Amino acid sequence: MEHQQKRTKKEEEEREINELLYSIMDGYSDKVIAPLSQFSALMKEAAGVVEAKGSSSKKRCRPKEANEEVTESLKKEREKRDKMAENYDLLLSMVPNLFPKATRENIVGETIAYIQSLEKEIKRLEELKNSSESKVAEGYSISNRNSSINVTVSSNLAFFGIQSLVRPRLVTDIFMVFHKHKAEVLAANVAVNDQRQITVTVTAAVANGNGDSTIEKIKRDILIL
Repeated sequence: MEHQQKRTKKEEEEREINELLYSIMDGYSDKVIAPLSQFSALMKEAAGVVEAKGSSSKKRCRPKEANEEVTESLKKEREKRDKMAENYDLLLSMVPNLFPKATRENIVGETIAYIQSLEKEIKRLEELKNSSESKVAEGYSISNRNSSINVTVSSNLAFFGIQSLVRPRLVTDIFMVFHKHKAEVLAANVAVNDQRQITVTVTAAVANGNGDSTIEKIKRDILIL
C-alpha cells in the first residue's frame, strides 16, 4: 500500500513537470528555433575558422623565416660593401698622386681633381685643334754659307729643319737657343750624313702673341752659331 502511494506521487510529479515544460514551449516551432544539429554544425565551422586564422598567424611569424630574411639582408649588405671596396681599390690604382694607404675621403677628392684636370686638358687640345685648322701653315726659309733653316708654323707649333756642317757642341747650342727664347721642345731628331753634314729637326711650342718674333729670333741665333 505504501509502495503504491509513493509510485502515484512520483507519477504526479512527473506529470506536473511535463505540463510545466509544455507550457514554456507553447507557441514556439521549428521555424523559430533551429534544431540542435544545425547549431553544432555552425559551432564546428566557427571553430575551424578560428583554428585556420591561428595557424596562419603562426605561419607568418615563424622564427625560421624571420631568421632567413635577416640573413639575406646581411648578405646583400656585405656584397654591397665588398663592391664598394673594389671600386675604391680601382680608383687608387688609376688616379695619380695617391698613396697606397689613402683614406676614402682622399681617394674621392683626388679623383675629382684628376677628372677636372683631364677636362681642362681636353678643352685645351680642342682649342689647339680648332686653331690649327683655322690657320694655314706658313713656311719660312733662311740660310747662310754654312747653315740653312726651314720653318713651318701652324698655330703655336713650329717645325724647324736645320742643316749645318758638323762641329763640336752644335746640337747642344741649338737646344740652348730654344731654351733661351722659352720655346718648349716637343720632339727632336738628329742625323749625320757621309758629307759631314748634320740635320736637326725640332718641333717646338711657341707662345701665342709673339710667335713670329720668337721664331725669327731663334732662326737668327742658330745661323750665327
